[in-house]
Amino acid sequence: MTEEGPITMELALSELRRGFDVRLANLEGQLALLFQRNELSERQLDAQTRQIGELEDRVGAIQREQVTRGHLDSRFRHTVALLSLIAASASVAVALLAAVLSR
Repeated sequence: MTEEGPITMELALSELRRGFDVRLANLEGQLALLFQRNELSERQLDAQTRQIGELEDRVGAIQREQVTRGHLDSRFRHTVALLSLIAASASVAVALLAAVLSR
């Protein structure tokens, strides 16, 4: 072999190593980016899952406490009955007072 042969071989090997190192660094960077994106997606999924749970709880509470048309009608009837009773009591009291004063 000539003296140029080993030098050429060493240059070729160093170029091959450099190319391998560059590609390996590129792959490591891509893997790190994928790992970071995966962690971000997991955090977003956890946050959305928590929000969905909170919304489901709120909807459940609203459904338990909702006022239906039947409830409003029932309250209205009770209110009218109570006001009627108060008006009747007041008219009896006024009639008694008028009877007492007219004597």
